[in-house]
Amino acid sequence: MMNKSDKLTIHRLHPISILYFMVAAIKESLSFIWVFPLIVLFVHEKIGDQISTLIINVTAGSLIILLFLVVAGLKWQAFTYQIQEKGIYIETGVFVTKKRWVTSDRIQSLDSTVRVYDHLFSTRTLTIELAGGKESSIILSCISKEEEQRIRQVLYEYNKDKLGESGKESGLQLSNKDLIVHSLLSPKFGIVFTFLCLGLLKYWDITKGEDRDTLFTYLASWLGSNWIFTTVTLMILLSFALSLFLTYVSDYHFKLDKNERGEIEIQQGLFEKKHRTIAQHRIQAIFITERPLQRLLGYASIEAVVIQNSQDEQVKKTISLIPFVKKDRVQSLIEIFTGYERSNNLHTPPKKARISYVGPLFLIGCLLLIPSWMYIPEPYHYFSLIIPILSLWLGWREYRTTGWNQSERFLTLQYGVFFRNTAIIKRGRIQWIALRQTWLQERKHLASINMAVTSGKEKVKVSLHHIPYEEAMHIYQCTLKKKEET
Repeated sequence: MMNKSDKLTIHRLHPISILYFMVAAIKESLSFIWVFPLIVLFVHEKIGDQISTLIINVTAGSLIILLFLVVAGLKWQAFTYQIQEKGIYIETGVFVTKKRWVTSDRIQSLDSTVRVYDHLFSTRTLTIELAGGKESSIILSCISKEEEQRIRQVLYEYNKDKLGESGKESGLQLSNKDLIVHSLLSPKFGIVFTFLCLGLLKYWDITKGEDRDTLFTYLASWLGSNWIFTTVTLMILLSFALSLFLTYVSDYHFKLDKNERGEIEIQQGLFEKKHRTIAQHRIQAIFITERPLQRLLGYASIEAVVIQNSQDEQVKKTISLIPFVKKDRVQSLIEIFTGYERSNNLHTPPKKARISYVGPLFLIGCLLLIPSWMYIPEPYHYFSLIIPILSLWLGWREYRTTGWNQSERFLTLQYGVFFRNTAIIKRGRIQWIALRQTWLQERKHLASINMAVTSGKEKVKVSLHHIPYEEAMHIYQCTLKKKEET
């Protein structure tokens, strides 16, 4: 057990965090860093004939680096923190001291990241995300693993003996076999293979007609008469290897657990190991995605829309809850970890709505056929006949995929053409909803609804088109009723 004097001790970050403060100082100075080149030009004009340009540039660059290093050192020296009873007290500021006291009830999550350089010093970065406010997070860069566990223990009142043991009965961990199948079925494989093909085609176009040996000449001599087939096979294997590497980098040792507070804990990563904590009340919606190959073999991925107070514009709208899982486990895992329930009895659009899905896309395909037929040389322009057929198929796929169900607690939406997406939104989590009806929809008693759930600065929007007006109104009124109750 930790005594009171340990909690009140003033702590500093690892000295290597000076580099973190240095990067932060550079980012903060980007608005006026243009002054430095002007100063260098001024020095060149005044004493450029007496001192060489190289010496001036090296001296100016060294002074700038030294200046940022001094500022970073001062910031590191001024940054101190204390872990007190159910709270953290932080002092920052070089010239003006800024004091912050944050209680544990304001803490939304404790997320840790072990970056590449952290492996060298056995450190990690702990991000304490807070509820609301301008400064919605506290970053403790470069602290030890023991210090991270101590902070979690005090702020979250964990039992130290049980840290990392929660969720054994209901947890999920991806094996190496899962990662191999995941990399093969993920879009990464197709993207890498496409880029390799485009690179070879571009190289062939550049070297075509030149009187010199090219890569294709060497391939033909090395691989024999079947060099084209062998090359394609090697490209497929290379694409799979690169896809597998990228999958391991992002999802290696993926583990999903629940801690003593009932929060979801996600650990993943190879070079950059991440440990993310998500409270159930922060989850706004669940998205289940089934890509074509995944759906064919019975797999899916699960993402969660989570309230995020971070001001970082690079923060994604959704968080990958489970990147790869068997479809028959999706329902149970969602209920165990999030409490959300997916409805299996979905309503489908009526037959009178088929023309609303198929008609507009087929018309667009016919319009695109005209310029394609005119400008593509014969006989290749016959391939343009695929355009209206493809657009007709896309409209039909959207009609067949669309489904919905409004239960007492959850709204389940299913949509998509190439990917089948299922959105599960808890009543009361919808930020806004709009019901729209065109004159054509009015004649058929159809309507469309658009809605959004919040995720930080931006919102995640979902839509449902050409459903019966009574169903759309029911969803709309259920949303308004829940808002009135809350």
